Amino acid sequence: MDVAQSPPALSLQEGASSTLRCNFSTFADSVQWYLQNPGGRLIHLFYVPSGTKRDGRLNATTVPAERCSSLHISSSKTTDSGTYFCAVQHSAPQAPAASTQTLRGLSPSSSHSHTVRPPQGICSA
Repeated sequence: MDVAQSPPALSLQEGASSTLRCNFSTFADSVQWYLQNPGGRLIHLFYVPSGTKRDGRLNATTVPAERCSSLHISSSKTTDSGTYFCAVQHSAPQAPAASTQTLRGLSPSSSHSHTVRPPQGICSA
């Protein structure tokens, strides 16, 4: 199974919102999202086999028929900085596949930074 995430890296202004996308090549039994913070700690964010789950400023949506999942971050904070992992598992006998995205050091709202707007569809390119 191939797993691809986009964008591979981005920087946001504190308070901005963005969506990270995960596309996979075959039907998935489960999709999980993780964050590895700059200190190296791995944090499990969501288990989303299908539908949408929300936790505070984060929500994750998986659409199995479209072979995609997305993680939306609202009102970003500096504590959101780190590497985001999308892990996808298929019931066929093979190892789980994963891909990564890095959300680089969020800048205070007073400084200049590139802001990425969320896409119209959850899995659109």
